[in-house]
Amino acid sequence: MEIQVAASSIGKKRFYIDLSSWDRVERRYRPFLVNSGWPGGLASSAVDITSYMEEVARLYREAVEAIGSAERSFVKAVAKMWPWRFIVPSRFEIDAAALGEVRGYWEIKTHVESVLGKKFDRWGEVYTAKVKMEARGGAVYVGDAPSLGHTYLLLLGVLSL
Repeated sequence: MEIQVAASSIGKKRFYIDLSSWDRVERRYRPFLVNSGWPGGLASSAVDITSYMEEVARLYREAVEAIGSAERSFVKAVAKMWPWRFIVPSRFEIDAAALGEVRGYWEIKTHVESVLGKKFDRWGEVYTAKVKMEARGGAVYVGDAPSLGHTYLLLLGVLSL
């Protein structure tokens, strides 16, 4: 399968955006379509990636806020129970659904930070190309390089090849 990608760099970090799959996946999974690397066959073009980067920035900020809120509420709950730990034997249990939501935000935050860093408002020249995307050995390859974000989406069943 061939996809259209736009590639650029922020400082020393090179990244590309899968433009073909952008509208096919849910909003919360779109940061995983931005991956590190530089596919082959790129040519200079006039593609504007501002809207893609702004959406990734919004999702990143939402993830950071959600993680911070979850950490604060957890610390508050433990602080209330901590003095009772020697008086009343107790067991702390955490709601699995709440952890699942925070885990999703944590995955977004760590993926964006590993690919783009924490400041990603200025990027360099944009290059585009049509590259081959295929699944081999359980991993998704974009332009003969493994793509962590695409592999994650394939494993979740969000992306189909």
